[in-house]
Amino acid sequence: MIVTISGVGGVGKTTVTKLLVKKLKWRLVRPDDIAKKKKLYAGFDKERKSWIVNLEKLGKELRKIEKKEKNVLVESLYAHFFEADIVIVLRCRPEVLEKRLKKKYDWPTKIVENKEAEMIGVITQEAVERHGRSKVYELDTTRATPMQTVGQMMEIIKGGGKKYKAGRIDWLK
Repeated sequence: MIVTISGVGGVGKTTVTKLLVKKLKWRLVRPDDIAKKKKLYAGFDKERKSWIVNLEKLGKELRKIEKKEKNVLVESLYAHFFEADIVIVLRCRPEVLEKRLKKKYDWPTKIVENKEAEMIGVITQEAVERHGRSKVYELDTTRATPMQTVGQMMEIIKGGGKKYKAGRIDWLK
């Protein structure tokens, strides 16, 4: 089974994925690490101070790993672009996310872009477009502890996560 964990910066992807991988004893794949190791970049964005990953080449590398492993967790801002049986998008109230991002980043553009993307649900929209609503779930990490979020993820992975289906979180309402 392939489970991808996605969401904008600051929602808790890395924290909860580390806990989940210990609980499940699955292989953790971080596309950022593979891209860095194999230099799978399409360019560099000077304004955002970040590398632009070549998703097509990175997808090929991920498929090689997934063929060898029975169960894989893929965690990244852009994990929802890759093949998956389950896509979990972590969400956070924009005003809380902004506070988290101010602690994590020192450039305003990154904070504003992530907050805006979260506000309108960009990651969820992209995931649903790519995988269809039946494979995509959303979890609100705003007030949840990392272990509570892991419990919700386990519920989804075990097939009981209907209440977490994509489309239930709307920060604009």
